[in-house]
Order: sequence, then C-alpha cells, then structure tokens
Amino acid sequence: MKYANYKEEDFIKDEYFQKWVLDPDEMTSNFWDNWLASNPEKKEIVQNASRFIQLLDFDIEELPQKDFDAIWQNVIQRRKGVENNLYVRGGQHRLKRNYVLKIAALFVGLIGTAYLIFLAVAPNKTEKTIVVTEPSITLELEDGTIKVLDDTSSGIITNTEGRQIVNQKQNTLLYNAESITATENVSYNQLSVPFGKKFELILSDGSHVFLNSGSKLRYPVIFLKGKPRDVYLEGEAYFSVEKDKTRPFTVITDDMNTSVYGTEFNVSSYKNENNTSTVLVEGSVGVYKSNNAEGQQPIILASGDRAVFTEGAIAVDQVNVSKYTAWTKGELFFVDDRFELIIKELERHFNVTINNQFYQLNEKKFTGTFSKESLDQILRICQEHTPFSYTVKDDIITIVNNQQ
Repeated sequence: MKYANYKEEDFIKDEYFQKWVLDPDEMTSNFWDNWLASNPEKKEIVQNASRFIQLLDFDIEELPQKDFDAIWQNVIQRRKGVENNLYVRGGQHRLKRNYVLKIAALFVGLIGTAYLIFLAVAPNKTEKTIVVTEPSITLELEDGTIKVLDDTSSGIITNTEGRQIVNQKQNTLLYNAESITATENVSYNQLSVPFGKKFELILSDGSHVFLNSGSKLRYPVIFLKGKPRDVYLEGEAYFSVEKDKTRPFTVITDDMNTSVYGTEFNVSSYKNENNTSTVLVEGSVGVYKSNNAEGQQPIILASGDRAVFTEGAIAVDQVNVSKYTAWTKGELFFVDDRFELIIKELERHFNVTINNQFYQLNEKKFTGTFSKESLDQILRICQEHTPFSYTVKDDIITIVNNQQ
C-alpha cells in the first residue's frame, strides 16, 4: 500500500489523512487505527504529521503569496503554545477546517516550506555556537572618574574625594537627593550600557529610567530647585517620570526633544539608525526639534501616539505601544520590520556583529515575537521565510545568499 513509504510531508498532503486528523468519522477512524496497528514503526511519523496539520487548521477562500508571513508567524506562536488566530495582513480570520482538505492541491510548496519551519524550531535541533565577549557597563562621575559596574553586585559608589554619589542595587542605580550634598551648580553623571546589557536608574526626583542596550544617558546627580529637569540620551530608554508641574522633565537628543511634567514614554535615538522617535504610553508629552530655531510650539502627543523625526520634520502616527516597550521585558517584537533594522536590534540584544552580504534581504519584512529564543533559533526561523546561509566566527555572524 502507498502509505507504507510515506514520509511526514506525504501524510500532510494526503486528503484522506487530513480528514482523519481534522474531521474523523467511523470509516476513517477504523482505517487509520487498523493501519497504525499494522505499521507501528510509522507511529512517530504519523504523530508529527498530525500535529503539523493541526497547526494549519484554517479556512479562507485562498491564501495568496503575500500572506506567507502569516503562516510563518502562526507557526512561531503555536510553537510557544499560544493559541492565537492566524495573523493575516489587513485583518484576522478564524479559518474553517474543511479548507485544509484542499490545501494539498493548492499549496504543496507552501506546506513543505512551513514544515521546515516546524522542524527548524524543534527541541532536538542542533544550534550553532555563538561566542560573545562580556561587555562592561560604565558610570562616568562628575569628576571624570569611570566606574565599571557589575550588575550582580550592590554597594555605595563614591567619587575620588570619598563622597557618596549613588547607591547600586545590582542592575539599578538609586540617586537619593537627601544623601547627596546640594550644590549651586549642576553636576552630571553618564551611564553607558553596552550591547547585550540593560540597566535601570532612579533619578534624584524619583523618576525611573530603563536604559536599553547600546545606550548612554547623561543626567544631573541632583535636580536643582527651580531648574528644568534635563537629561541627554543617545540610544533608547523608557521613562516613568515623577510629576512636578513646576519643573518640566526634558529628554534631549540630537534631533528631537521630549518634554513632560510626569508620564510614561519611550524614546529611541540611535545614531546609526537616523530615526529618532518618541512613543507615549500614558499621559501627555510635547515634542519639538532640538534646535527649534523657528521657535515652534511643541507637538502634543496622546497615548498610543508615536512622533518620528525624519527628513527634518516631525511626523505623528498611532502605533501598537507594545512593539516599542517589549524590550523592557527582554522581548524582541517585530511587526513588518525590514531585515536591515532587525539586524541592528539583534546586534544590540545579543552583543554580536552581523555582516549581511545578502543585500536583497535588507528590504524583506518580518513579523515575530521572541523572548527566550537564542540568536541561532531566530536566524533559523528567518531562514525559512527567505532562505540564506550564515557562518559564525566568534561573535561575528556573516550572512550570504545561499543561491550563489
């Protein structure tokens, strides 16, 4: 009988097998139960094929090529045990079972590709070893002294004169205004967080800052009474600002400033991305050009708004806030993001260098959420969306077109 030589892919594409998995009746159940009893060596293959068909339990009139990303994203989510509907650009669809019975005739190639994704993220998949060097978090004090911070240690940090500057509790710096000697002049500290690390600090006014990988924040050791609360950011940070109606809190970047009195928001201003943005989580903020030579009034954002400085102007749109704050939870959140930008985020997150020599891949768009996946697992998943090859040497990953 033909089934004796079937592999997983063959069972997946067989309409009679699909019917037994998704819509069994007495006839199909009897047939397949008897067949498995006679072919026990095929049990694991049948189980794998059955699970995969259940992942593709959908029904739409047709699935155009542009929705390949939907299959890809759905497999990622189902692998994590998340029972989400299939994500399809332009909307979501709850898909009917009977359409799966037609899938073999329509999408033989698509099933094969999606099945490779299923295998690529299986637990027994051998990962490539990616070696990264341990970077250092540094704190530059007002007197120029540079302290190397261990995010697993705690203690009091003092300057060269022995004066207490800040208290460290593992991955958080706490500036206590009461324990810091007040001065008439503003003195600054600068916290630098390298790739592969994140760090937090509580400023002297109680505002909480979460600094992302590859970022620097310059800020006053203590905010002086009657003076604005200004901090200087290069990179990305999430701010939860203590309310003070008498003193605005302003995040200053090269291109765009964000001024508030008390709220929660995310600011991203990496120099190598030429894309400064502010996303408002709650409350209200005003954004304006850094030089503001024209003296323009700030643009007021509402919750869920994103302001982007591009080509000398500020544009505002509504966004999914979770995409821009997921990093504070250690997650990577991509929604139709170009691979060129994804590479930069992966470099920061994993502290590696990615050399992409497959230039056509830069404009490909990917959607996916990752939390505990290794870099190798993420790259393998991307490979199944658009095939490419990569090599690893120490902490340098080189991506090439495997068709060359």
